[in-house]
Amino acid sequence: MSLEKWVEYGWLRREPTSPSEIKDLLGLVDRSLADSKVEAVSTDLRFIAAFNAALCAATTALRASGHRTVIQAGHHVKTIESLELTVKANPKLIQKFKTFAIELKEETVAWLQKFHPELLRK
Repeated sequence: MSLEKWVEYGWLRREPTSPSEIKDLLGLVDRSLADSKVEAVSTDLRFIAAFNAALCAATTALRASGHRTVIQAGHHVKTIESLELTVKANPKLIQKFKTFAIELKEETVAWLQKFHPELLRK
């Protein structure tokens, strides 16, 4: 698989970047990582900040490669998955990231069923 194949599938589009954009994205990564360490906020917000840092890092690599995701359902997943094609990230790392999200959702639903079942009624 290649980024060009992803363009053909409609998951990405070609778009040049600039040093300014890359600098801004790396700044977002740094700020999000710093925010993820602030103990004065909830663990939920720290997790969101850490996730945002990972997503921005993946976006940085994708943009530096001259591509951008097409806004559609699952575009954040494609951004994370693109790490295998951009920075040659270990596919196992990407799978761990996705597995963690699935497990987190399952744990959240189990917690809701136990403590807030009324919120799951349709």
